[in-house]
Amino acid sequence: MNKEISKENEAIKFGTRLSVLYIIFGVIGFVLIMLPMIFYSSDKLENIGIVGDTVGGILNPIFAVPATILTFLAFWVQFKANQEVQNQFKIQQFESQFYEMLRLHKENINEMRITGYEPSIEASIQKDSEDNIISKTETITTVARVTEGRKVFVTMTTELIACFEILEYYNNLWQTNIDIQHLLELAYQFFFFGSKSEIVSSNNISSPIIENFRIEINKIRDLHKNSSGVKNRINGLNGKEIKLYVKYLPFSGHENRLGHYYRHLYSTVKYIVNKEKEGLLNYKQSREYLKILRSQMSNDEQLMLYYNYIIGFGADWENEGYLTTYRMLHNLPINKVKYAANPRIHFQDFINSIKSGESDLFEWGDR
Repeated sequence: MNKEISKENEAIKFGTRLSVLYIIFGVIGFVLIMLPMIFYSSDKLENIGIVGDTVGGILNPIFAVPATILTFLAFWVQFKANQEVQNQFKIQQFESQFYEMLRLHKENINEMRITGYEPSIEASIQKDSEDNIISKTETITTVARVTEGRKVFVTMTTELIACFEILEYYNNLWQTNIDIQHLLELAYQFFFFGSKSEIVSSNNISSPIIENFRIEINKIRDLHKNSSGVKNRINGLNGKEIKLYVKYLPFSGHENRLGHYYRHLYSTVKYIVNKEKEGLLNYKQSREYLKILRSQMSNDEQLMLYYNYIIGFGADWENEGYLTTYRMLHNLPINKVKYAANPRIHFQDFINSIKSGESDLFEWGDR
């Protein structure tokens, strides 16, 4: 857009200079033609009408050309001014819609709620007459707990990783030899749809194996519920503890929350990029608006967006380059990416294609 404005300004300057040049030539020509009149005698003044017609016939076209050019430039400037007003109006309409979508994005996050539970341990002590402790008992009761807002994404990442590590444990125990990527995809399905939902054979994992995974996950799910969240650690592969620090019934599914969240987020990004395709914005301007949107996303939101993409649910995000070209995964916390492909490796072709001097625009880090 700036290049177009620069070309228009150059055209106006060129037309103005050409018109001034024509006028100068016209004035010089007029002087040269009228100069002999100084030497005319009074008895030849009756021929001055013929000279006037000659001067007018010669100079009129010369002055008409710059007049035409300047008139055209005046109309052109007015036309471009009208276009600029229309563009400003379109930008105002776009920004109004964009900030409304941004407001809805924030509301979607604020409205995320998971009603759950947490343990409350009450200790009772019995003493004898001499105030010696005879017995000590602890009673675990369930207290209602609500996880809401951005904290939901923190617990979601914990739940997803725990689901994968459970599947990894039984994959090793049963020697089913499912590769990490397919295991992660299955874990995301259990996480997204819930362990009670029907998950058909997927990625060469047979239905009986999926059903066996489901049975084990549901056992852990019930154990967590019956203990009110006290049983939040499980022995995993090679003695490693699987941490299930969530304050709600795990593996119940997040389709109703994340489905709506991702659809709206994707629509917002697509809305901005489409305005660039229509010519209303340039790439730099699109990036600035997307930066505003991205700044509303926490690290765990970015992390969940990457997981959603890498397992195939959000493949459309990269079809238009939203994650790379438009930097929606800028500053992804790589140290938190577990089991999925490292973003630096996965997007290596894109990183290599970036020109030197622009690499700072696409840094994966912990910021």
